[in-house]
Amino acid sequence: MTASTEPRNPFYLLLLVFSLIFVLTALAYAVVPVLEQKAREAGTEPPPSPFRDALREDGWKWLLGEVAAMVVAGLLSMGLDRWRRWRQELDKPRG
Repeated sequence: MTASTEPRNPFYLLLLVFSLIFVLTALAYAVVPVLEQKAREAGTEPPPSPFRDALREDGWKWLLGEVAAMVVAGLLSMGLDRWRRWRQELDKPRG
């Protein structure tokens, strides 16, 4: 008895990657300003950083783009699963 395995859903992997990137960006967006403030309170000015400047200015745009990418990847993943299930139903022998 051999079980036919369904191929992996590539959109699910994309969803996982986009979700990980979103979590990392959200953490950076929340934690980096706190760390900068603590450094200032300790009396040392943080060194200039283009990444921190970009995160401060455009971090919310990054988060929105990542949420949009997660939604698209999630919808594509669900759509592919439904399509595969529909094809399996069509391919089943009737009788």
